[in-house]
Amino acid sequence: MAQRYAALMGALVADAAAMGTHLIYSPERIASLTELAHFPFIEPDPAHYQGVEGFYAHDKLTAGELTIYGEWLALYIRLLSQPGIETLSIQQAILDFFGPGGEFVGYIDTPTKALLLTLFSLPPEDWPDDSGIDDDQNTALCAVPALIAMKMPSDLLEQEIERILGITHQNETALVCAKAFAAALNEGLRSRRIEPVLNVLKVKCRGLVQMRIEAVRAMETLEQAMTVASPACHLQDSLPMAAWILQTTNSYTEAILKNVAVGGDSCGRGMIFGALAGACYGFGDEAGIPISWLMTLQMGEAMAEDIEQLLHNSGGAF
Repeated sequence: MAQRYAALMGALVADAAAMGTHLIYSPERIASLTELAHFPFIEPDPAHYQGVEGFYAHDKLTAGELTIYGEWLALYIRLLSQPGIETLSIQQAILDFFGPGGEFVGYIDTPTKALLLTLFSLPPEDWPDDSGIDDDQNTALCAVPALIAMKMPSDLLEQEIERILGITHQNETALVCAKAFAAALNEGLRSRRIEPVLNVLKVKCRGLVQMRIEAVRAMETLEQAMTVASPACHLQDSLPMAAWILQTTNSYTEAILKNVAVGGDSCGRGMIFGALAGACYGFGDEAGIPISWLMTLQMGEAMAEDIEQLLHNSGGAF
């Protein structure tokens, strides 16, 4: 199967795998859950959050479903498969999907909520192209795997990252990180090796994010890594932590389990390391995405069809 397909599925599976322990900020509590059947694809349970730092956000979801991060990526896959789709059409589809009466069920994060309020407050003809807010959280990177799958020239890719990101985010850190993630993902598709992927990610980032990526790659344990970056939802933490996860693992499965063990915004990080690991390791064998995990995804067949449509329409079919 094409590596672009694996990158997209890698991100979606990573999101679903972490959903049951998402936003638990206690590695010890998460470790106590590893003996549950079908771990890491476990049912969200409020009892798992009691007595530890965390936020129980997914009371409406069941094992194998996507959080808002995965739903954002899945929506971008469907929308970007329409050649030449305009910004207004994307905004309308976002409002229809995430807004009242839409298909989405679950927790709405801050940038999504702010975008919906902006779109609600104006008639469609007055919606600005740059409708996003000043925010540096992980939602900013959700479109990148879909954009990379489209195999567009580098100058057009940069323009599209700026256009699509601007719908949800108006933040320089988010923009730099999105472009760095895109460059690293392209490297993963080219070389299928983690080391050059992480080198590109570091070089393309700037300032604090760049310094943290460099520092965290020298750390061996989670305790050491957390002295550099937290498991929180901001890109200055998530990109370095995703880099550490990839640096210290040798397969897609191992990376998934380590990401879940870290805790915090494990689903947001799933968009980053899941796509990169999928691109590098592919499907099956000892290192790749387990085929059984694809079967665990709810609506997995429909998502596979959407991915195939995107690849076909962008000249990236397999």
